[in-house]
Amino acid sequence: MPIVLKAKHSRHSCDLSSDISPYSYSRDGDIIFGGIMQIFVYAAGGNQDFSQKPDPVSCFVPSLQFLRHLIVFIYAVEEINNSAEILPNITLGFQIYDSCISEVVALMSTFSILSERPEPILNFICQKRQKTVAFIGHMLSSATHTIAGITQLYGYPQVSYGALGPMFNDRVRFPAIYRTVPNEYSQFKAIIQLLTHFEWTWVGIIISDDDSNLQASEELSKQMRQSGICVSFLERTPKPTESNGEGILKVINVIKRASARVIILYCSTEAFIYLQSKLKGVRKVTWISSVTFNFITDFPSETNLHAFTTFNGSLAISLHSEEIPGFEGFFSEATLGNMPGNTFIEDYWLFNHGCPNVSLDSRGNQCLKETYKKNILMLEGKYRITYTTYMAVYALAHALHDMHSSTSLLTNLPNVFSGKIRMKLNHYLRNVHLRTSSGGVFRFDENGNIPGIFDILNWNVFENGTITRTQVGSFLISRVPQLLIDDSKITWNPHFHETPFSMCSIPCSYGFRIAHQIGQAPCCFDCIPCSDGEIANKTNMENCWICPEDKWPNPKKDKCIQRTIDFVSYGSMLGDTLSSIASISLVITVAVLFVFVKFRRSPIVRANDRTLSYILLLSIMLSFLCSFLFIGYPVKVTCMLRQVAFGFIFTVAVSSVLGKTVTIIIAFNAIKPNSTFKKWIGTRISIALVFLISFGELCICIIWLVCSPPFVDTDTKSVVGTIIIQCNEGSFAAFYAMISYIGILALFSFILAFIVRTLPASFNDAQCITFSMLVFCSVWTSFIPIYLSSKGKYVVAVEIFTILTSTGGLLLCIFAPKCYIILVQPELNSRRHLLKAELHTFHLKL
Repeated sequence: MPIVLKAKHSRHSCDLSSDISPYSYSRDGDIIFGGIMQIFVYAAGGNQDFSQKPDPVSCFVPSLQFLRHLIVFIYAVEEINNSAEILPNITLGFQIYDSCISEVVALMSTFSILSERPEPILNFICQKRQKTVAFIGHMLSSATHTIAGITQLYGYPQVSYGALGPMFNDRVRFPAIYRTVPNEYSQFKAIIQLLTHFEWTWVGIIISDDDSNLQASEELSKQMRQSGICVSFLERTPKPTESNGEGILKVINVIKRASARVIILYCSTEAFIYLQSKLKGVRKVTWISSVTFNFITDFPSETNLHAFTTFNGSLAISLHSEEIPGFEGFFSEATLGNMPGNTFIEDYWLFNHGCPNVSLDSRGNQCLKETYKKNILMLEGKYRITYTTYMAVYALAHALHDMHSSTSLLTNLPNVFSGKIRMKLNHYLRNVHLRTSSGGVFRFDENGNIPGIFDILNWNVFENGTITRTQVGSFLISRVPQLLIDDSKITWNPHFHETPFSMCSIPCSYGFRIAHQIGQAPCCFDCIPCSDGEIANKTNMENCWICPEDKWPNPKKDKCIQRTIDFVSYGSMLGDTLSSIASISLVITVAVLFVFVKFRRSPIVRANDRTLSYILLLSIMLSFLCSFLFIGYPVKVTCMLRQVAFGFIFTVAVSSVLGKTVTIIIAFNAIKPNSTFKKWIGTRISIALVFLISFGELCICIIWLVCSPPFVDTDTKSVVGTIIIQCNEGSFAAFYAMISYIGILALFSFILAFIVRTLPASFNDAQCITFSMLVFCSVWTSFIPIYLSSKGKYVVAVEIFTILTSTGGLLLCIFAPKCYIILVQPELNSRRHLLKAELHTFHLKL
């Protein structure tokens, strides 16, 4: 059907003419609905660069599926005309043109309907009274947009039965555009939820080379990225009229090289047919198609079925199916010759079966071959685009009925100007409200769309020449979109043994987080194990979760488990060992004290300053007791007392040793002639020295407790999976000040004892004090580095061990020799022995 647009000029008008008029089919009535539909699948010619006269537009291959849209239009009109409930005494008519999948033909058809003649005259109505009040069409957004450029200019309501384009939501540019299909953005949500359901995050997109699909694909890509889905590639299929095949081969090579195993098809019918004819050798791909791809069953020949095997196991987003009672029989009768004069039906038979018409007789008709029967059987029993066409007619009819019920405008139609009807019709169409055949509610929202449902279909093409489209789920458009899908109903491509995998990277399992690859898409990443103390209990986590302080990751790092609470307890081997040593040492100290008290009048006890010995023994005893403050569950009281107690007691012990040393120095220097030390004999200078030195340590401890006292703390860092219950020193400066005070005091005592070490050992213990201070200083010098390098409860164990060893050193070195003399060699513990030692010392001085 070549069409060339030409112009004829006259004094009054300019009319458009063509070599041949567009195909049309009409029926008169009181009110006319204009219909611009797609019946033919292909169109050629019509170049519009305007550098030369446009080529004729040729239309060919009428589609049985698209023909059904035309016949349901007629069926709906006949149903309404035969109904006593809708528009009684008013007959609806129609004037339907084929757009031939060409915007040029769609535009010409629009003008033909407006002027009511095949060769339209611009801005002129050739009939005395125009009956056309509204338009139905088109299925494609591009053609709908072209038609709307005229219908909206003149205020005609236009109902599209398939245009999904989002541009029609603009009620300023398109105030009277309505659609019996959801808008395209709703379809995006269905696609994204479908990808999310199967965890397909790495997908490709194929689009046709036109502005509408390009705009749609860009918006889809944007929403996919917001949902965490990456686009592996976005390729345009060249137009089928392209002279060479380099463009389509480039697209095929991209598909073959890509790692994405899921590809979204968002292209026109022509582009799809062109693409599938070249897809040889492409098998391991799952395709997801948009609602415009219901036409796959329009090509049922065995050759085309073989080509469609590439799409085995693919999924389609489709309009929700509904029943149209009685239509199946009407359609069969119409296509078999019960609608004479319908050029579209005649052309279908001519193009597809080689005969111009169908007339059944007793001999049978040669055109009724098995091919036609197969075509009829392959048409889907449920109605999708067919149903939206049906509802477009009914929506206009109900709007007219509401207007007829509310006003008297339609009571005298021959005298009513159609412009009044179409202007008011927009208001009633906006508020139309009716029930569908399944009992649902049909209405238009504020943007002229219908809220609806998408069906999820599973395509399968079999070698026996059949195509199945099994409904496996649905997508409900609401405030909270909901995808319902039954995976068990899906039959995937035979090349896939299970649900196809389409991700750029293998998902990170539990215990790992994703690390994005530099310069790659967000879906391409490496898996990095979670750090200590962190878990990942989901796949593909951006960041690991930190466990609470009282918990720790299990070995797989996929959940937090309760930490083991640890401290130096009495039930543990370490605690029992240390407490046993402290107890034994305490018993020994008590025994020594008992010996010294019992033999307090003996010369050796009296010669070594009995009072200082008692003070030293008591401080040693308290030191052993102090170690028990470090064992057991720490509480506030023990934390505050343990460091202060052992610091002060140790100071008393060391100052007592220092007092002993000073006493020895005074005693031996007092025997010299004219010695000034004689006046200090018998004084309590050593006792005063002990109190004075201890007071300094006491001041440090009081300041520490007032300003920053120790407190109960937990340590979760030192030992993996363990909470160490410990005492925080509060102020480490105060702690080290206390230790330093003891250290300086011990060092000074060691120096003095070392100086007087050569004095006779019979009645003074200078050598014993020297050894005791040597042990004490050695232990505490080793304590500092070991203390700093220890972790957890072993810090406390080191401190307890240091207290026990240093205190035991004092006890052993100072009191063991004396107890040996008192208990084992009592003959040495006599005044005569002491006098011999004194006389010997006197001779040495001379």
